[in-house]
Amino acid sequence: MEVGFLENEVLLSVPTTGDIRTTKSELTFYSEIVKPQLIVVPIDFKTDLGSIPVVIQPFIPKDGLALFAYILHDYLYATGLFTRDECDEILKEAMQSLDVKSWRVFSVRKGLKVGGWYAWNKHRKKGNK
Repeated sequence: MEVGFLENEVLLSVPTTGDIRTTKSELTFYSEIVKPQLIVVPIDFKTDLGSIPVVIQPFIPKDGLALFAYILHDYLYATGLFTRDECDEILKEAMQSLDVKSWRVFSVRKGLKVGGWYAWNKHRKKGNK
């Protein structure tokens, strides 16, 4: 099986206010980072897409080409299925599978190194692994 997403679309519920979207269809990704396997983001998972500061969004949008990868990464951080480093590597793998430009992949990864600890720790405090 080839690394990448099995679906070519995902349905999201978008509220009139706020930044949280809810998946209304599953999103499935085949990864080779951790024991080659399928990772399934379930229906009704809540995501803010990419947690990218507003001032940077003109250059690195929180939606667009990397949208599936951002949803997957939010799910991985929320569930704690893997280590933080593994989750970040899977994000990189997912972005590359979507043909996201290498400078964007690099920039997102650098941003995660600086600020990703906040989201990771927030989920761990909620009792997710």
